[in-house]
Amino acid sequence: MLKRVLLIVGIIILALVLFEVFKLLELRSSVDRYASYWKGQASQGGEFNFVVIGDSAAQGIGASKPQLGYVGLLSTQISEATGKRVHTVNLSVTGATVKDVLDKQLPQLKKYKADLIVVGIGSNNINKWDEKAFTDQYDQLAKNLPKGTVVANIPYFGGRSRENDTAIKASAVITDAAKRYDLELVDLQTYTAQHNSWRNYAADFFHPNNHGYRIWADAFWPVIKMELNR
Repeated sequence: MLKRVLLIVGIIILALVLFEVFKLLELRSSVDRYASYWKGQASQGGEFNFVVIGDSAAQGIGASKPQLGYVGLLSTQISEATGKRVHTVNLSVTGATVKDVLDKQLPQLKKYKADLIVVGIGSNNINKWDEKAFTDQYDQLAKNLPKGTVVANIPYFGGRSRENDTAIKASAVITDAAKRYDLELVDLQTYTAQHNSWRNYAADFFHPNNHGYRIWADAFWPVIKMELNR
C-alpha cells in the first residue's frame, strides 16, 4: 500500500515538474512572437497615439497573449475612455535596461506625435545594481521625456530580499526624477506590494501572468485617466 501511495505521489510530482518546464519553454518562446505582434500593431493606424517605452513587462511576457499584458489592457481602456481607435506603438524590448532605452528606444520617440507616453523601465538593472549609473542614466532619460509622460517605478520583488531592497532604492530614484522633470508617477512598487500573491506570477516567478498584469494596469489607470482628462 505504501509503495502504491509513493508511486502515485511520484507521478504527480513528475507531472507538475513537466508542466512547469513546459510553461517555462512556452514563456521563452513567446519573446519573438510578442515582439512581432507589437511590430504589427505599430503599423496600424489610429486616432490616439499611445507610445510605450520599456522591457519585457511592456511586451507582456508572462501573459497568455501579448494584448493581455499591461500595455494591451491599457490600450483597451484608453480606447473605451476616449472613444477613439488607439494606435499603440510599443517600443519596448525584452531584457532592456535604462541604458538600452537611452540608446535605442528614446531616439525613436521623435518619429511619433504621441498623445500619451508611458515608461516602465529599470527592473533589469536590479541584478547588476550600480546606484550611481542608474541615477545618472535615469536622470538623463527623465529630462528628455516630455512633461506629463507617465513613468512607473519598480514593482515589488518580494519580502525583505536583496532584490526588493534594491528595487526600493531604484524606485526612489525614479520618484525623485519624476518630481524634478514634471513627469506623472505610477507607484507600482507600493501597489504591487499591496496586491502581492503567488497567483500573480508566470512560470518563471518573475514576470506577471494575466492576473498580475491586470493589477499592473489597475495601478497605471488612475494616473493615465487623469492625463486623459487634462
